[in-house]
Amino acid sequence: MTDPAPSLPQPVQDALQRGNLVEAIKLMRADTGLDLKETKDALEAYMRGEAPATGFAPKPLPTGAPLPAQVQQALDQGNKIEAVRRLRGLTGMGLKEAKDAVDAAGMDSATTLREGLSPGEVRGPNGIWWWLVALAVLAAAAFALLGCASAPQAPVAELAPSGKLKAAINFGNPILAVKDAATGEPRGVSVDLSRELGRRLGMPVELVTFASAGKVVEAVRDAQVDIAFVAIDPVRGTDMLQTPPYVIIEGAYLVRKDSPIQRNEEVDQAANRIVVGNGSAYDLYLTRELKAAKLVKASTSPAVTDVMVAQNVEVAAGVKQQMEADAKRVPGLRLLPGRFMVINQAMGLPKGREAGARYLAAFVEEMKASGFVAAALARHGIQGAAVAPPAAR
Repeated sequence: MTDPAPSLPQPVQDALQRGNLVEAIKLMRADTGLDLKETKDALEAYMRGEAPATGFAPKPLPTGAPLPAQVQQALDQGNKIEAVRRLRGLTGMGLKEAKDAVDAAGMDSATTLREGLSPGEVRGPNGIWWWLVALAVLAAAAFALLGCASAPQAPVAELAPSGKLKAAINFGNPILAVKDAATGEPRGVSVDLSRELGRRLGMPVELVTFASAGKVVEAVRDAQVDIAFVAIDPVRGTDMLQTPPYVIIEGAYLVRKDSPIQRNEEVDQAANRIVVGNGSAYDLYLTRELKAAKLVKASTSPAVTDVMVAQNVEVAAGVKQQMEADAKRVPGLRLLPGRFMVINQAMGLPKGREAGARYLAAFVEEMKASGFVAAALARHGIQGAAVAPPAAR
């Protein structure tokens, strides 16, 4: 008699729901006996919808097992070819097996796998495949509970009209993207989202890098790029379409250690000047909100602290993580406690591409619900940023 597949342990479920991929990997290793790389690669491959690590051997699924959530989504969109591709990538099935499974699911309102199909199983006594199946079910359940609609068919002509997806990557916000110290290549959550979107569209991705958010907004406005990653702001909304947020970050103030300013509420005084990156979310927000303090514009957000020191300005404003790093880099500075604003980071695209905006909005919601965004933040070592909650329907 075949032993039943183990269920996903509650501690692993809890770790995934918190977006703690590192803890989930640790718990899964304890139960499967796989090494760190095997476990990490298998889990991240599943979350990206790609083929898992090598070493899979066929093993029948129980009768009535559901299709993995990513496969079912493609089938619900009427994209049978994509459903077959995803099923093969997730399970290691042959082309005919995967096609038969998708065909059977498409004809069966219960969407079950017929008896005898053979998804793969990672080597190891407990079978990591069953963990991945459980993860798929967990992601599907979370998606349903959050009330997220299935993504519409991808409007490729709007999202990548040139035949490749041009993604604006902003180095001015280290939460979203940085240059790899070894290769100089862009890396970060915005890079990962761009590549995942390109994979789903079946389009090559061109990463177009910028030093400031203001330049990114100009590029979107002039349709020089197809997608961008910028903070939600009513001013920016006049130049682009934006999705719901995928990440929430904080804005913080930096002052000198001997400054009399102790709280965020004390900054807006006539005697104070605040350095901001020109065209940044902080620039736009403070331009609207300040009553007495004056703004000084730096060319980019990463330059604000150096401008503050060079021009003897009272306050610098920016991403909390950047301000913390500058306080360690430059002697004699300190961060004010708390935050002066919350920044909702979203994806944007040029005006007039409404179908593309609807697809991107659904894409963002899926990336949050599936754990993709949380995993990207963990993978790149980002602290202090949170995955945005589901968008209100």
